[in-house]
Amino acid sequence: MMAKVLKNPAVSIRERLLQHTRQHGDVYQRILTRYAIERLLFRLSLTDAAEHYMLKGAMLFVTWPEHVFRPTGDLDLLGHGDPKLGAIAALFTRICQVEAPDDGIIFDPSTLTVEPVREGDKYQGVRLSVKGVLARAVIPVQVDIGFGDHVYPPPQRRMFPSLLPNLPAANILMYPPETVIAEKFEAMIRFGAANGRIKDFYDIWVTLRTFGFELPELVEAVGGTLRRRETAIPTEMPVGLTEAFATIAAERGLWTGFLRRNPPTIQPPSFPELQMELRRFLGPVIAGLAVPEGAKGRWGPDDGSWS
Repeated sequence: MMAKVLKNPAVSIRERLLQHTRQHGDVYQRILTRYAIERLLFRLSLTDAAEHYMLKGAMLFVTWPEHVFRPTGDLDLLGHGDPKLGAIAALFTRICQVEAPDDGIIFDPSTLTVEPVREGDKYQGVRLSVKGVLARAVIPVQVDIGFGDHVYPPPQRRMFPSLLPNLPAANILMYPPETVIAEKFEAMIRFGAANGRIKDFYDIWVTLRTFGFELPELVEAVGGTLRRRETAIPTEMPVGLTEAFATIAAERGLWTGFLRRNPPTIQPPSFPELQMELRRFLGPVIAGLAVPEGAKGRWGPDDGSWS
C-alpha cells in the first residue's frame, strides 16, 4: 500500500484562508494580511520582546467581541526599550527568524525596512515593513511602533485569536480600553477643526458600547495621556464634538468616506448622533479632569449612561 503524500502545509493553509474568505464574504487580500499579522504576533510572543511590546490600534479589536471589528491592514504596537532604528531592525529580524512551521508562512528578513515616523518635526516612533510568503503569495506587512506613551490601567496579557483552528495563538500584552479612549480623545483635542482622523470617533463609540468604565480610572488614563503628550487639559467639549465640526465633516465627506473605505461589522448611527453619544460619555471625564477627587461614577455600555 502506498504511503499517503502530505500536502505542503503552506498550500493547505492558503486554501483554507481562501475558503474562509468565501464563507465570510470578505476580501482575500485583507484575510491574507490579517493572517500574516497574526503569525508575526505569534512569533513575537515567543521571544523575550513580548514583555516590552503591547498591541494597540484596530487589530486590538480582534480580541474584543466579534461585532466590533474594524478592517485594517496595519499592526500597531507600543514598545518599551531601545527605539533606535538599528535596534528595532535587529529585533524584528530575530522575530522573523523564529520557526513556526505549522502556519506555513515565512517572513523574509531581507525585505525588512525601518524608518522614523514624524508628525511635523516631532518624533512619533518607527514604521517597519516586511514581506511574508505563503505558498508563493507575497504578503506585505506594515508595523507602526510608538514609544513612551502613558498606559493606564496596567496592560494585561490576552490571547490573539487565530483565523484558523488548530494553530497556536499569540499570548501578548494588550492596551486597556481606558488607554484606547485616552489616546483617541487626545488626538481629537489636539487636531481640533483640522481633524481628519474620523476613525477615532468610531473607535471611541465602539469602545464605550463594549465596555463598562469606572470614571476615576478613565480620568486618570486621559489625564496621564494629555500630560505625557503635552496637550492642554480641556475645560469644554472639543471642537470635534460640536455641530460646527459635524458640518465640516459632512462637507468634506469624512464620515461617509470612512464607512465606504472601512465597512465596519456594526453599523454606527449618523455622525451627529454619534457625536451626541460621545458628548454624553466624555462630559463627566472633562469635568473630572478639572476636579479629579470629584470623579465618581460607572459607565454602563448597555444603557449608555453614567450612574
